[in-house]
Amino acid sequence: MAFARSILDGSPDFVTVLDLDGRVRSLGRKAMERLSQDVANRIVGRSWADTWPKAHRAAVKQAVAHARAGTGHRFSCICPDRVGADTSWDITVDPVRDADGTITHILVISRDVSEQERMRREVNAARAQVAEVLESTTDCVIVVDRDSRVTYMNPHARTFVGRTSALKVGEVFWDAYPEYLTTDLKRRFEPVHARGEAVKFEMFAQRADIWLEIHAFPNGSDGMSIFFRDVTEARRAREEIVHLAHHDPLTGLLNRTSFNKVLEEALERGGEEVAVLLLDLDLFKEVNDTMGHPVGDALLRAVARRLRETVGDGSRMARLGGDEFAVVHIGDVGSASAFAGRMTACLRPPFEIDGNVIHLGASVGLARVADGRRSTDELFKAADIALYRAKADGGGTVRLFEDGMLERIRVRQFMKQELGGALEREELHLAYQPLLDLRSGTVRAVEALLRWDHPTKGSVSPAEFIPLAEETGLIVPIGDWVLQTACRQATEWPEDVSVAVNVSAVQFRCNSLPLKVAAALARSGLAPARLELEITESVLLHESEHNMRILHALKGLGVRIALDDFGTGFSSLSYLRLFPFDKLKLDRCFVSDIGRSSQSEAIIRAAGEMGRALSMVTTAEGVETADQLAWLKANGWSQAQGYFVGRPSRLPFDLAYRKGGQTELPSGSDARGRSRRRRRS
Repeated sequence: MAFARSILDGSPDFVTVLDLDGRVRSLGRKAMERLSQDVANRIVGRSWADTWPKAHRAAVKQAVAHARAGTGHRFSCICPDRVGADTSWDITVDPVRDADGTITHILVISRDVSEQERMRREVNAARAQVAEVLESTTDCVIVVDRDSRVTYMNPHARTFVGRTSALKVGEVFWDAYPEYLTTDLKRRFEPVHARGEAVKFEMFAQRADIWLEIHAFPNGSDGMSIFFRDVTEARRAREEIVHLAHHDPLTGLLNRTSFNKVLEEALERGGEEVAVLLLDLDLFKEVNDTMGHPVGDALLRAVARRLRETVGDGSRMARLGGDEFAVVHIGDVGSASAFAGRMTACLRPPFEIDGNVIHLGASVGLARVADGRRSTDELFKAADIALYRAKADGGGTVRLFEDGMLERIRVRQFMKQELGGALEREELHLAYQPLLDLRSGTVRAVEALLRWDHPTKGSVSPAEFIPLAEETGLIVPIGDWVLQTACRQATEWPEDVSVAVNVSAVQFRCNSLPLKVAAALARSGLAPARLELEITESVLLHESEHNMRILHALKGLGVRIALDDFGTGFSSLSYLRLFPFDKLKLDRCFVSDIGRSSQSEAIIRAAGEMGRALSMVTTAEGVETADQLAWLKANGWSQAQGYFVGRPSRLPFDLAYRKGGQTELPSGSDARGRSRRRRRS
């Protein structure tokens, strides 16, 4: 008995001994502790079934009956403990036999499994949550065992594999997709099997014709959980971003950064003659301005296609911006020059863009290096200088860089710097050229022309320094000075003499131009009707709404507006229709052909008749002979300007003639032959 008691008291479980009638005979120590001594005393001797809640008594009696019959029985239940808390029990009821096998007692072992049940519920809840996530995720999920047999597929995976195979749960994955069982794919999954590491990679699924992103994780059964998704669009987007980072978005050619890299690699290889060719389109700006940017963009794409066909290897060609293209050429100077010639030649046939037939040309600057001493920047600079020379020579040409070109560029830069201080150093002055009224034979107007007297270079041609002023923006302060000076000096002349001032395209783009004109008139006291602003057609090629607003604002001040260099622009008749100009000035290129070209004479007659019909003063520039003057007068032109009428001088004309009552200039005054075309401010 002492041995039996030690077993009862030593067990960690709730031990109860019953007699064959099911009455409690004794309780183990754990049972006594769990029930308390009073409760234990009341239980001993009672039917074990009666100690249970009514809901469990049938199960208890059945277990006792099984044990009495000689078979063990096990059941589970939930029963409140002495403080009312629900406790989960795992109960076994077994017969106890003596030496001859006779059943003498019934042994009940009750184990508190509440903690295990709680953990089981949590695990089941977690599994349910994971299952819910796997079922609802947009990723495809497949779980395989160690033999690659599919043990689970979520709905997205079933849909995906259903498009390309009949794979089902329980089947070997590779049997459905044998072509994917490659050495490379095995290698990618190796870390999962060999080291229990997760892997991530992308692969192309041939059957579905898509890219997949795959995540594979080891699971506890030496199997693998595979998550995969379609990343075709994302991959294309990434590739597009990478492409855009290295290519021009408009033409698809290399951009400047990538081109520099190609050039650097060519220079680093050595042993080859490397040349850089810079190509700039002639007349592209006019196309862009007159036909609009969409046409301009389409034209650039068409140019890029032709150049790519000519170059052959698009990896060596770039669009640097605007209408400038660049090519890396490998070969000697002869082949580089011939190659540049082919590039310009391929652009000569007309382009047809949106119903417009467009003729283009191209200029090319070429710089080369045979010994690797020149850097990328140096080659670019040299090619750019050669390109500038090609453009200056009239366009449509190829120029190879020569050291003398750099010196001319340095001179140009020097002149830019000098021009910056010319106004402060009072090196600028105005010269005035008379405009002869052909009806009265008197001078009724003069044109203000800007002159620069450099302290060391002497008189600098306006054709040289005015483009520099426009490039640097200095034309704005210089133009303001010209306007103010001309208005102030004109107040010293007879009141029936007006002054004409040229307005640059750069000045015209400023919204403040009308205010500046109003301020110059107010400060000088000059009557607005005595001020004439000459605007070339090139000024009017940009931003028509802005142009109309500025023109009407100027006209509202009472000044007169002249359309200068008529016949050389692109929108002459259009602007004559849109805006009431006061004067039309015919370009000198037509006047020089009087007496030599019947076509030019017909154009001059037509322009004069049109000007008169629109109530405009008509002025012919470049009059250099008496015959030209007589022809213009006979054909009804209003005014004549040129060396035959009078050269520019600091005084607008000899005031003595006016004071003495003389109404005509001396015959043949300053007729010194044909003048060169000048740039005016």
